[in-house]
Amino acid sequence: MSAEIAQTHAVALNAPTGQSEQPHAADDSLVLRISPNEELLTLAEAARRLPKIDGRKVAISTLWRWCRKGLRGENLEYVRVGRKVCTSHEALLRFFNRLAELDERIPPDTRSRPPGLKRSPITSKQRQKALAEADEILRRAGI
Repeated sequence: MSAEIAQTHAVALNAPTGQSEQPHAADDSLVLRISPNEELLTLAEAARRLPKIDGRKVAISTLWRWCRKGLRGENLEYVRVGRKVCTSHEALLRFFNRLAELDERIPPDTRSRPPGLKRSPITSKQRQKALAEADEILRRAGI
């Protein structure tokens, strides 16, 4: 990282060059910050470096949402450099590691089904039974 960017990065963190800002409480939660010695990536650069998921690349807006709103209570660390929003490779790794730690704490049988995994289709016999039950409920209701 160039000295000029490092200086801008340090200013963005309100920390002297070569030192990272100490986390502080802003509503009793720990605020995570990118260290000045980490190489900054714009969200567009970060999106290009991430692997594709289900054949699709991660959208820049997804990274921004992870920064601002988080995912399962964890936020992606970021800084602003002028009009650009930046993160770092190390911040992405920390974010994904925190998500993986959350996975380890949740028992496998209570995890939600991944979005790409659909329910197995119902058989025609199951469908006919469900329709017959619905017809009976409607008949009893006089509808």
